Amino acid sequence: MARRDQPGLFSELPDASRRGGRRASYFFALWPDAAVRRRLASAAAALPLGEGGVAYRIKPERLHLTLAWLGDIGRTQVDAALLAGDDVQAKPFLLRLDRSGHFPNASTAWLGPSALQPTLARLKAELDRELLRYGLPVASEAFVPHLSCQRNVRTLTEMPPFEVLWPVTEFALLRSARSNGKADGYRIVRRWSLG
Repeated sequence: MARRDQPGLFSELPDASRRGGRRASYFFALWPDAAVRRRLASAAAALPLGEGGVAYRIKPERLHLTLAWLGDIGRTQVDAALLAGDDVQAKPFLLRLDRSGHFPNASTAWLGPSALQPTLARLKAELDRELLRYGLPVASEAFVPHLSCQRNVRTLTEMPPFEVLWPVTEFALLRSARSNGKADGYRIVRRWSLG
């Protein structure tokens, strides 16, 4: 069953964020602090631009690692997501990013870990469990932790070796606003400290 068709406990009428051509999507993510963001931006800039003439780099201020995509949800579901975030219990950990990759179907190049660390897997499982408990959608596909750094990538050039160490001490719920099909940017709705 597709995520958007998954029934939940919270059905409702569209709210103001979905009227008049302005929409918003919500997602849980690891959101880097300024120092980590600089290191991630440097690694992303070192990844050769994908071939095909139409690839472009994602702005450094938009780099993040998505934990759970909720999509275009209403106010009651946002409140449920906040409750789910409140109930997540996980410890801080050090995330090692050392691999680049390409999702051909999404035409996206990314940076990520070469292996799924148990601490990250536990955070993801804990978050998914709480989302399900509150009747919110959870992806059925395997979790591939990554930071998207290029779009419209047809083929990916080899990435030089790199390593970014990210001390993960929190996760966040973010809102991605769109006007007339164009992204307006991300806004942090709430942060939760780990530990």
